[in-house]
Amino acid sequence: MDERPSSLPSEDKAIIKLRLRLPVISFLFLLAAAFLLPNQVWTTLLVGLGGLFIVGYVWVRQLAVHLYGRRRLRYGWVAVGDRLEEQFEIINTSFVPALWVEVIDYTNIPGYNPAVVRSIPSQNSDHWRETAVCQQRGQFSLGPWAIRSSDPFGLFQMTRFYTQTEEIIIHPPIHGQLPIPLPTGTSSGQARVRQRSWQATTNAASVRDYRHGDPLRWIHWPISAHRDSLYVREFDQDATGDIWILLDCEAAVQLGSGADRTIEQAVLLGASLAARAVRQNRAVGLAGYGRSPQIVHTGKGQGQQWRILRALALLDAEGTTDLRTALYDLGRIAKRGSAVIIITPSGEAEWLAELVRLAQHGVESNVVLLDRESFAGEESSAGLGTAVRQLGFPCQVIHQGEVGTPLEEQQRRGFWEFRVTGTGKVVAVKTPVAQ
Repeated sequence: MDERPSSLPSEDKAIIKLRLRLPVISFLFLLAAAFLLPNQVWTTLLVGLGGLFIVGYVWVRQLAVHLYGRRRLRYGWVAVGDRLEEQFEIINTSFVPALWVEVIDYTNIPGYNPAVVRSIPSQNSDHWRETAVCQQRGQFSLGPWAIRSSDPFGLFQMTRFYTQTEEIIIHPPIHGQLPIPLPTGTSSGQARVRQRSWQATTNAASVRDYRHGDPLRWIHWPISAHRDSLYVREFDQDATGDIWILLDCEAAVQLGSGADRTIEQAVLLGASLAARAVRQNRAVGLAGYGRSPQIVHTGKGQGQQWRILRALALLDAEGTTDLRTALYDLGRIAKRGSAVIIITPSGEAEWLAELVRLAQHGVESNVVLLDRESFAGEESSAGLGTAVRQLGFPCQVIHQGEVGTPLEEQQRRGFWEFRVTGTGKVVAVKTPVAQ
């Protein structure tokens, strides 16, 4: 991958440059010799070399006008372990062939380098796919990029720049099997809420007449059969409260390096817990006090999950806010009756006083400790976990590798991709990885 330039020409602009200077020097020498020492040899060489310059420039000029490229991202939503795939196409509409076309890419996605060299005949095109496995979460850009070609003699070089970029967010993966239960919390201190819900919950309150647009799965078939008319269930809102997921992003407490860092394990747990909360129709929010704090207020639905995943993708572990301060700040915005899941690799106990203060304000706390010893730390987190439980708070200690699938194992299992069937239906298919 070429180094990203500080500035690029305007979009879709082709630039022709002289590639070799030695032929120019030779041409000037022959020109001087033809005037000073008239001879048929000098004249023949001068005409031949001049003809090469003319042919080479006309050739490159044709490519500068008629050679262009296109690229398209196949899947815009990817997570760590997924396969990133782009479709490239180089089109040559000139009457001369492009003997070689180099694709120069300035994409900053780790492990992805779509730079290739192709050969495109005249009045023809070539298209191919470039793939890579997403190795790191974060916000990246596809492009800018350029295509480069030359004449057969290598005298001139044509470069066409494409300055457009496409932002891509690589989200953290979601792990389906977690040994961590979701806290209940209480929405109002009551077992049930009398307000009706617009979405299905676990509390079916009554039935009413079927109306156009009601989901068929809401139909209460026994009552409908008994009354000879369609009736659907009405649901009470769940009594469970909001869930906040708090990730400790203080740089001083982090351990490990690369994909084995504690922050990566915390992000994986946060994404998985948020996805589970959304599936259970729970209101969930996120708080992470990194160098760029990521705060997502509680909400429900699939859109809320995407917002949390985006925030987790951008979360860093370079914060200076300690866990005690983070808990204090979260206590000012968390509602009474809500619950907070604290994910931290901290080995200190100064922040435990904030758990007690949150409990006094009606906020339930659940602690997930990332075992420092398993992440190459000097001490185990078991002692701190015992102290948390003695205060009456649920606490679980997670060791490195206990939750999540290694990247190599994910690749062996294959990748999901969408295919269109003969009937026009789009289905998800897992394709195996070639050995």
